[in-house]
Amino acid sequence: MLMQGYWSDTWAIALTHSEHSVIMKKQDTATIRLRIWIEQDNETYIGIGSTLLLQHIEKLGSLRKAAEELGMSYRRAWGKLKNAEARIGYPLVEKVRGQGQRFTLSPNGKELMDRFLHFYLDVENYAAQRASEVLGMDVEKAGEFYRDDTE
Repeated sequence: MLMQGYWSDTWAIALTHSEHSVIMKKQDTATIRLRIWIEQDNETYIGIGSTLLLQHIEKLGSLRKAAEELGMSYRRAWGKLKNAEARIGYPLVEKVRGQGQRFTLSPNGKELMDRFLHFYLDVENYAAQRASEVLGMDVEKAGEFYRDDTE
């Protein structure tokens, strides 16, 4: 009998009385996408969005360029940064003196970004491996972050 429920177009599950459930693949690979954040008092403390913004600020030295690369307005990026700093309780970025609107991550901002990044990558690796085992197919990571970003 065919199992009813929510299934994507790429899956069908067949069950028989004498056999275990059989997963029949229409495709050989899938991509796992995770959205992970940490909350404190029912409010986001740190998540993938804030971490990606910090990562791009560190790489580009500019909030404006980081916002552009992430496809958001400068105003939205500024608000996201200021809201994160208010929640966390310390500055995540510092202005670079004598260089206009250049930014660098504060020591606390760098440490928080690095810790969340390592945590996220560990969870993503486990989730992709476990999904592959459970579903019997190759499951790739979406790759919002890459391991070499932490080096």
